[in-house]
Amino acid sequence: MKRILISTLTSAAVATVLLSPLANATNGYFKIGGGAKNKGLAGAGIAYGQDAVAGATNPATLANIGTRIDAGGEIFMPKRRGVVDATGIGGLRSEESSRSNKYLIPQFGTAKVINNKITLGLAVTANGGMNTRYGDADAPSPLFPPGSGVGVGNIYTDAFAPAIPGFVPLVAQQLVAQGAAPDLPTALAIVGGNAAALGQNPNITPALGINLAQALITPTITYKFSDNHAVGFGPVIGWQRFRAYGLGLFQAFSDRPDKVTNNGNDNSVGYGARIGYQGTFFDMFSVGAVATSKIYMDKFDDYAGLFAEQGDFDIPATFGGGIAIHFTPRLTLAADVSRIMFGDVDSLANKGPTADEFFAAFGNALATANGSLLPNALGKNDGFGFGWDDVWVYKIGVDYAYNNQWTFRTGFNYAEVPFDDDQALFNVLAPAVVEKHVTAGFTYSPSQNSEITVAYMHAFRNNVDNTYTGTGNFAGFSYGAKNDMYQNSIEASYAWKF
Repeated sequence: MKRILISTLTSAAVATVLLSPLANATNGYFKIGGGAKNKGLAGAGIAYGQDAVAGATNPATLANIGTRIDAGGEIFMPKRRGVVDATGIGGLRSEESSRSNKYLIPQFGTAKVINNKITLGLAVTANGGMNTRYGDADAPSPLFPPGSGVGVGNIYTDAFAPAIPGFVPLVAQQLVAQGAAPDLPTALAIVGGNAAALGQNPNITPALGINLAQALITPTITYKFSDNHAVGFGPVIGWQRFRAYGLGLFQAFSDRPDKVTNNGNDNSVGYGARIGYQGTFFDMFSVGAVATSKIYMDKFDDYAGLFAEQGDFDIPATFGGGIAIHFTPRLTLAADVSRIMFGDVDSLANKGPTADEFFAAFGNALATANGSLLPNALGKNDGFGFGWDDVWVYKIGVDYAYNNQWTFRTGFNYAEVPFDDDQALFNVLAPAVVEKHVTAGFTYSPSQNSEITVAYMHAFRNNVDNTYTGTGNFAGFSYGAKNDMYQNSIEASYAWKF
């Protein structure tokens, strides 16, 4: 019966995670913690595992939790707003809220004590993701009115497309000066035709957005080499799904315009590894350390013209350490510091365009309708990206066992925005701008063999705002972009202990 229950729950958890859409999950696009207990402590758990999902944080912590199954889910509610302001080049100011605001994110873990030294575990968790949807198919666009044959625009096209007529004569004059057209009328016909094709691209409607979902399946083995010290390790199997739509404006910025947008869901699988240590000293101090390698993922072939390195999107490596101070058998303070290596994944780390690069790419799109000649064309090894850097994450939480049935938790989590202000334009799609998070939660044990855990998180509103100003030939031209977000979530889980 026990084996059947474990098998059924594992299958259900894997299927649910793989099908679940995710949103920006607070520390960059990573979830702040694994499991409801860990969430109540704001993710602090490298030295202090409390349930079977802890194997996704530090597998060594499974050494002292016994045989159990934990399963639950989180309702994640991010509120995101983007602004693209192209009035500085004759366009419009477009401001929209993402219409994707609620997500179910499941998690599952099991631990089985083999003997007094070895514990086997399995954690199935959502790693995080990025999801936005801008645009309302029921509302006419100021750029494309009813009857235009195009439909509605989105946050980018509504802002930039009205500026195209002002660029047409400038680009045409450049074609003549470069000898690419024999005279101005011919150049105007070329540029005007490309502009019309750009405006009539069906991939700019009816809405714009992306959906990246990542899940990690982590089988682990924990070895307790003394009463107070343990190590844990295991492979990490990564799965991810991506979809983009409405990015037709940027197809002319790519060397593979057919692999930029509106190609449906594309799946990717990859592998990495995790190793961890936990030790306890003087019965009062627990310490932990953990490292997870980069998870090398298959490429998103259907989006080889969007992500750098022809669709490569690996999951970043992480490492960190933690301490737990057990002031009394009922009161514990846990604190972690960890590093997420976003900067080692080119699709994330490559910089987005500067003002001059954007204007040059915009002009090239009008002149050639082809981005292959751009040195930073989307999809190339050095192709434009989101400009994300590595980030340090700081977590602290307090766990208080009021009695044998009730335990209460609270915590605080902080991580800087992973990109600078001048990367705001492309990050309208992935506005990972929250930094400060507070959490609270509890566990109720109706019996010795069961637990109900609930945790709440609030991420405070933050924004990134930047004005891009041209220089040289583009002096006097400017545009702006702003990302704004806050978050709430509620997570609950049930545990069976054997």
